[in-house]
This record gives sequence, C-alpha cells and structure tokens, in this order.
Amino acid sequence: MKRLHEITVSPGGRTVIAAEGATLLQAARTAGLALEAPCDGRGTCGKCQVKAAGALSVPNETERKWLEQQQTQGLRLACQAKILGPAEVELPGGQQDGFITVAAGQGIEWPLDPPVYKLVSGRFGSQEDQRDLAMGFSPQFPDNYAALLKELAVNYKQGITHMEAVVNNGKLLDWHYQPGRTCYGVALDIGTTSVVAELFNLASGCSLGVRSCLNPQTEFGGDVLTRIAFAGKLAEGTLLLQEKIIAGINRLLEQLIAARQLDSRDIYHMVVAGNTTMQHLLLGIAPHSLACAPYRPVFLQQVEVSAAKLGLAMSPRGVVTVLPSAAAFVGADIVAGLLAAGLSHCPDTALFIDIGTNGEIVVCKDGELVGTSSAAGPALEGMNITCGCRAEPGAIEGAAISGDGTVKLKVIGGGQPTGICGSGLIDLIVELVRHGVITASGRFANPEKLTPQLASRLVTMDGKPCFSLSEDGRVFLTQKDVRQVQLAKGAIRAAIDLLLKEIHVEFSEIHEILVAGAFGFHLQPASLAGIGLLPAACQSKIRFVGNTAKEGARAVLLNRRAGAEVEQIGQDLKIIELSLQPEFQDYFVRALAFPPQAAVDV
Repeated sequence: MKRLHEITVSPGGRTVIAAEGATLLQAARTAGLALEAPCDGRGTCGKCQVKAAGALSVPNETERKWLEQQQTQGLRLACQAKILGPAEVELPGGQQDGFITVAAGQGIEWPLDPPVYKLVSGRFGSQEDQRDLAMGFSPQFPDNYAALLKELAVNYKQGITHMEAVVNNGKLLDWHYQPGRTCYGVALDIGTTSVVAELFNLASGCSLGVRSCLNPQTEFGGDVLTRIAFAGKLAEGTLLLQEKIIAGINRLLEQLIAARQLDSRDIYHMVVAGNTTMQHLLLGIAPHSLACAPYRPVFLQQVEVSAAKLGLAMSPRGVVTVLPSAAAFVGADIVAGLLAAGLSHCPDTALFIDIGTNGEIVVCKDGELVGTSSAAGPALEGMNITCGCRAEPGAIEGAAISGDGTVKLKVIGGGQPTGICGSGLIDLIVELVRHGVITASGRFANPEKLTPQLASRLVTMDGKPCFSLSEDGRVFLTQKDVRQVQLAKGAIRAAIDLLLKEIHVEFSEIHEILVAGAFGFHLQPASLAGIGLLPAACQSKIRFVGNTAKEGARAVLLNRRAGAEVEQIGQDLKIIELSLQPEFQDYFVRALAFPPQAAVDV
C-alpha cells in the first residue's frame, strides 16, 4: 500500500491527502481543485505551472525544458512533479474570474413567437376545459404526466381552478398555480474554451443579462481531442466531464437569476449550441467515435431533454433543446451561426469562417451550403504558445511597431504583460513580418539587418532566437511559437482554398466573408490578410460577426420557425472531408508561408 502525505494548498491553507508517487496534478484533481492542464498532463503545454516546495521529485527533462526560461524560483509543472512526502503548493488564482470572451454576436431579427410559452385560461374546472386539456395537451415528458395530473387533482380538491399552463409547441410542461408569473429562457453557447449564457423574458423577448466563464472542462484538456481521450481513459471520464459542464452552466444560471432577483424555477427553456463533442459530453454520451475514422457521431439530430434529467438549475419540468450538428467536426455552433447570419436565404456567394481550435468553413452558393473543417490546433487562441494565455488581465491583445522599431503593446487591464493571447499573437507576428524581423518563410531574421530597437529585442534562450516583449524578459515569442501559428493558419487557409476549388468558386466571386467566434472579433481585416489566412484583396469583404452560435440559439429560443429552419440547415449542409484528400497536403504546405508582399526577407 502506498504511503499517504499531506499537501498544503494555498490560497486558503487547505490540506489534502495524496498518495506517494502521484503527481501534483493528480492530487489536485483527486481533491476537486481546479488546475488547468490543456494537454491533460502529458507535459506538452507547460501551462500547469505552480509554486511548490517540500518533498517532491527532482525536475525531469520535460519539466526543465519548460521552466529553465522562467526566472521565478520554486516553479514546478504539476503534471510532472511527483509527491515523495509532505509539500506545499500555491495554485494560480483568478483564472476564471478574469476570463474574457465575446458574448455578443450579430444576427438577423426574428419576430417574437417562442416555442415555450404560458397559456392563460380562465378555469380548468369545466368539462369543456378538461376535454380541451385531454385532447390538446399531450405531455412533453410522459414520465412527468402522472405527477402533473395528481397535482391538478390536489388543486381541484382545494378549489384552485385558476391556473396557467406552460407548454412547448403545444406539449404540456407544467402548471402555474400563481397567475402572473413569467416564463424565462436561456440561450447557451458551449464552446471548447468558453461558455456563454443569456437570459430572456419569453413573454417580451427582452434580454435580462449575459454571463460567461471558462469552460470548466479545460481542466482536462484544452481541445476536443484531448477531452475525448480523457473521457476514454477513465471508466467515469465521460460522466466527470458532464458533471463539470453542468456545474459551470449552473453557476452562470445562478448569477443571471441573482442579478435580477428571479426564481430559477421560472426558467422553462434552454437552447444549446455547441460543437459536436461538447453536445455529446453535455448529454453524458461517450464521444470516442468522434476521434477515429470514420468519425461517426452518436447523434446529429436536434433533441429535447428534460432539465431535471441533466440536473440543471432551472425548472425541473423545463426543456433543454440541443440544436442539430452537421458532422463530427461541424457542430451545432456552426449550424446555429448559419441560421443567425441568414445564409440559408442568402442570394449572394458568401464565405462563413469560425476560427478556433478547429477552423470551420462554409460557403453559400446558389442557395446551397457546403462546409468543411480543418484541425487548426489551439495556437490561434494563445495555447501551445510558450508565453500564451487566454484573453485575461495582463494578456497582450494587440501590438504595433513604429517606423523606428518601437514596439507598442496593448495589454488587457494595462500594466506589464504576463502573457499573450490569440489576437495579440497575430497582430505581433503581422508587425514582425512587415518590419522584416520574421521572414516570409517564418524564420527570425539576422539582427544586423534590423533597426537597433528591434535588434535589441532579438535575444537567445537555450541557444535559440526569440523576441522579447516585456521589460523583465518573462514574456517572449519563440521560433516554435511562430511555427505553431504557421501550422494553424496554414491548415485553415488550405481548407478554404481546397473547398473553393471543389465547388468551383473563386475568391473574386465571394460577395462577403463572415468571420465568427471570439478569436476573430478582436482582429482587424489587415491582420487576417497579413498572416495569409485570407487574400489581401478580400480585406474589404471581411465582416466580424462575433458569437453567432449564441445568436442562433437565441433565435430558436424566441421563434418557433427558427427552430424548424435550424433543423433544415443541419440536414441540408453538405460536408466535404478535405483532410482525407491527397491534394490537402500540397495546399497546406503552400499556405504555410507568410504573404511575401508583407515581408522583407533577409
């Protein structure tokens, strides 16, 4: 039997018991402490850094690789440091509190006609009303019907006949015994990185607030493939990931309700848009088949489930509508985005791009929708980058370089930078390419060919060049980071080019390019063109539309016709699997270079 040791965790001074030989990450998870590890403990991301002291293993080669460039004493990688005796650990704090994402999105307006509504009737005691009830109100969830009728009998016995029925497209959900109560609904976007919830009054259609958070599943991996692997690694892996996302959603619901001093039991409808993996995990369905050929989802269709069965902090008789997906890697977030953008009725040729850990691309041509996806990886969101982070206080979110080589950084919250997020990363690379610090091939240039200001920032760490960004030298850009961006943008650009070739569309024929998602929202068209993700000639066609996934969920929440249309989009969207085509590799290699017109090779 392995010996057990006490680990003191701060902030808070909590003591946890861990088995000898376990890693600090394993100990934190066993104790229910949130410690983010995007690579799920494989030691490939370097993001689970903690301050630690005590009886711990000597840093191994993997750990030294990540920590030798850091100047802070006592840092360890939690996934590598093993417990040999009592120890003290200081966990990073405030990651979720400072999390910033894009909650707003652009979408077409729908008239108010919600599928879930309150049906007002004078009395449910007459024979006519009872006959209407029996003929017109079939239960949404048959398991609840007996309980509903028993409650009705109790109220009849007490002389309570003035009631209001809550229905979903004519199917009975619940009774309101107190006339005048309001029904509420929530539009929910579950992204791989973030979760955004917006509360609505279903009678007026008015928004009552928006809340967002970091997806709590990031504790077990920063991308969908890592989470799928975690779900399969443990017998209870899928259930644990489901519990994490339900708990995160419930925290958002509690915040929304508290802000308006409402009763959570009056929330009767939630509409969910998420990628295919996130929707499987929400319902507790093992996603293993999504990670291997032929990449077959367990379900794609729109489904409605009981809120009580999921354990959500809303009316236990409420309904959760999970929007339809189109394929394993073109999920309901994209289908909802197409609904929000109105592309199913677009008379022009348009390009829709959602840039994240996957790049999803859809072309609207002659009334048809054709889409694909490409695994970009998390680099464009600031992950897999040496000093990368999410959009949070201290993150570099923008950069500019003046003619004399002075570097100007835009830091979230001001002050000294502590990391660099996706938008800042792209801005910086575009500027470095434009000023010749990075060549078209992606390599750092010879410092002798640069201005003194820029040359002074090109330093060497571990024998390799990098570009210093902070005065203390703790935030920098490495050659590997530049390559990660090239690989990500190359995968997306190759998918765009090959998809357009497959459906015989030229960039010149595209009337509008819609860029959705949190990443694109903070960028300028010139930045997307500057790294070569889109042609420079297309800059004037680019429109950033923000969180269209939530906007699509909102449309379905507030208009029943939108619900029928989103199902049709899910069925009609034609998916082309480009990564399996031999040509993809050639397109990918060509897309790696930065645009030569924006670079100065040396």
